[in-house]
Amino acid sequence: MQIDISNFQNYLLNEAEEISTEFFQKYLINIRRIDSEEIKEIKNFFSLIIKYICKSDMKNASLVCEDLINYNIELSVPYVMLTHELINLKRLIMEKLLHKNAKEELYTLHQLHLFFEDIIAKKYLDKYVIDLQNRNYLRISSLSDIYEQNVILYYKAHLEWLNHLSKSIALRENNFFPETNPNLCTFGKWLLNTGKTIIQNNSKYKNISKLHENLHYIAKQIESYLLQKETNNHLLLTYLEKCEMLSLSLGTELALIDNTLINFEASKDPLTGALNRQKLNQLYNNQLEISFATSESFVLCMCDFDYFKNINDTYGHLAGDKMLENFVSLAKKSLRNSDMIIRYGGEEFIFILPAIKEKKAIEILNKIREDFSSFILDFENHKISTTISMGMFEINPEIYDKSYLKDFENAISIVDKKLYEAKNSGRNRLF
Repeated sequence: MQIDISNFQNYLLNEAEEISTEFFQKYLINIRRIDSEEIKEIKNFFSLIIKYICKSDMKNASLVCEDLINYNIELSVPYVMLTHELINLKRLIMEKLLHKNAKEELYTLHQLHLFFEDIIAKKYLDKYVIDLQNRNYLRISSLSDIYEQNVILYYKAHLEWLNHLSKSIALRENNFFPETNPNLCTFGKWLLNTGKTIIQNNSKYKNISKLHENLHYIAKQIESYLLQKETNNHLLLTYLEKCEMLSLSLGTELALIDNTLINFEASKDPLTGALNRQKLNQLYNNQLEISFATSESFVLCMCDFDYFKNINDTYGHLAGDKMLENFVSLAKKSLRNSDMIIRYGGEEFIFILPAIKEKKAIEILNKIREDFSSFILDFENHKISTTISMGMFEINPEIYDKSYLKDFENAISIVDKKLYEAKNSGRNRLF
């Protein structure tokens, strides 16, 4: 793209230093949260870009802009932040031109802004494609390690579909483009047939279908842009990010369905109806791999009855059994169909809450704790009540190392310590 900015020379030749100073003070220093050496480097890049624009030197301005973009990528500065700074710089120069009544040059400024925006978008897009393919490789690898695979396999098919899409964008051609018809891809065919039988919740089925249709609709938009001579890199980046987000949402929905199937089919503790401890390690590792494959946090929680021995000693073991049975029934009222409650020991239980953030998990677990503290068991003319203490841990795939957490004993030791803290702090608490 060739832009003639020679007409800027009469208006901005002596304005470079003033524009730079005002830009740094208004739009850069207070927004960037980086150390002094990095801000010095950023300021140097912008100073040179402004200087070359004011001198009508597009070639050098473009070269410095590319260096600025590469440096921002190294610092993991989001695309939106850099483009926002570019918009603010455009606004500042526009004010100067308006003040000088240079109306014709405003259109040139607009073209110049689009030119730099496209350079930024292309650099970030190329980096995003590489990162996406690497992330998908790890996600597919995680799915391969899942102990019990049901509908989650169709998420794997769409990760491979997404890889073909990103490859087409990287090469800027349609030879590797994936299926754009939502009814003809591997997942789409399953959804229209077996999926209808498995996903019996109608609203959930509609939600998954809508996610899938939107994903393919955006892919069609990408395909049409790739056919054009001048590709809009900003739109391609935006659409590809949206495709990844929708793919992850599909994966999360399928994982929740898998959990619901496991809850229905897995062996149960005969007394309480909670899941049996026999496959706890596998259930946990299953959830860990799904978490890393969908980039969704999940919560592990251990709970223990307070003074449970007193119930057994005072009212007998049958009363204790009734208390355990009622606790699980009460807990299930607050849990989602995909949440798991496992009997870990005598009066100890493990909760696995998939696809959830800490704040929401705390709400669910505290409601169970509070509801149980209000529960009174009528047993042989006695009113019996007790409380539970809980220790929870949010496992966020963006923060924690999977290799450490893959050892279930490491994860259980974390919630066990938190449970100990809850007991030591007075019991009937969640830590």
